[in-house]
Amino acid sequence: MVKHEHKWNDSLTVIEVTDKGMRRATNQDSSVVVLQSDEESYQQRGHLFVVCDGMGAHAAGELASGDAVDHIPHHYLVYQNLSPPEALEKAIIKANSEIHRKGQENPDFHNMGTTCSSILLIPQGIICGHVGDSRVYRQRGNVIEQLTFDHSLQWELKAKGGDIENVPSNVITRSLGPNEEVEVDLEGPFPVESGDSYLICSDGLSGEVSDSEIGAAMATLPPEQAARFLLDLANLRGGPDNITIIIVRVQGPEFTTDVQQMEPLVVGKKVTPVKPLHPVVLGASIVLVLLGLLLLAIDPKWIGIGVSAAGLVTALVGFALGRAGVESGETLAREHRFGSGPHTRSNCHPNEPILKELLSTANEIRHLAKEHPNKFNWAPFDEAFVESNEQTQAQDYTNAFQNIAKAITFIMSEFRK
Repeated sequence: MVKHEHKWNDSLTVIEVTDKGMRRATNQDSSVVVLQSDEESYQQRGHLFVVCDGMGAHAAGELASGDAVDHIPHHYLVYQNLSPPEALEKAIIKANSEIHRKGQENPDFHNMGTTCSSILLIPQGIICGHVGDSRVYRQRGNVIEQLTFDHSLQWELKAKGGDIENVPSNVITRSLGPNEEVEVDLEGPFPVESGDSYLICSDGLSGEVSDSEIGAAMATLPPEQAARFLLDLANLRGGPDNITIIIVRVQGPEFTTDVQQMEPLVVGKKVTPVKPLHPVVLGASIVLVLLGLLLLAIDPKWIGIGVSAAGLVTALVGFALGRAGVESGETLAREHRFGSGPHTRSNCHPNEPILKELLSTANEIRHLAKEHPNKFNWAPFDEAFVESNEQTQAQDYTNAFQNIAKAITFIMSEFRK
């Protein structure tokens, strides 16, 4: 687990955690956090967070996801002349081209690919750049929303009104790498409020843990504890895939969106090409300068100085006009949104169904106590489990959730030892 320290204020908590899961030999997930070092840089480019879930044999998936988290931040910062959403989209497209090229060059890496889910935190709010079935969530109060659309066969068919009863959930329809071109979904900007938490994850988490459980953890636990509990819960339920989580929590006014005062986004900005100095202007300026020098040589008076100065001014004005780019672009309305998210919405306040599911999972662990009574320290787990059960019966669901999370995290740490 990595807790990223923010250098210039304490209103942002960022936690990054990854695990290979219980059934995979390697971890093909990759992630990256890019925090700007000062407020001026943040105002211009914002903070960037990316999670990628690789796929492909012979370590190709690990290579694809690793390349993605290397290339996307680099290209995003290179495209300084583009607005943040355009730069993010182009950076992801560029990463796709480079991963595809590498897959074409080496037979072992043929068709390697990776998902990509990312968020930009900028003064205008949260922008998501997304390809595949990794996800971005926002938890606000008692509600958790999925801001991204899964590029999976199941989701695509459901959106078209098709039957998804026998459709596997892990068949994706879009990823970086396999094809020369890729379509990137942009979502947002979503205005940020103090207290918001954002989570980016690979499907190793979302495939085993429900949206409501994810939201309840984000709403009731500190980010470090929430990330560890969610990872442990996914592993406890089988951990069939790699698990990667980034949690970003905003607390305070520094990163909240002031819709009335913020600068609107300008997209499609263009600058007129640089033009060389026109030959007529260049010739006129040279003639004037030479004439002025000649007059000074014959009779050093102010007229010679004036003519020379006129020649120099002519050259400078012509040079400046030739290089003065004219910017143009579309200024987006403050309420403008890319995409159509959020795509799902769930109540995430701890409740009886959530607690019953978690207590059932934890109860399965307790059976291990009979098989290994002396191998692990069961006392703290049993204490938290019993307390959570009593609090659930008393409908004290928030404390019950915190205690069952404590029990699961503790016993999983014992197993890891």
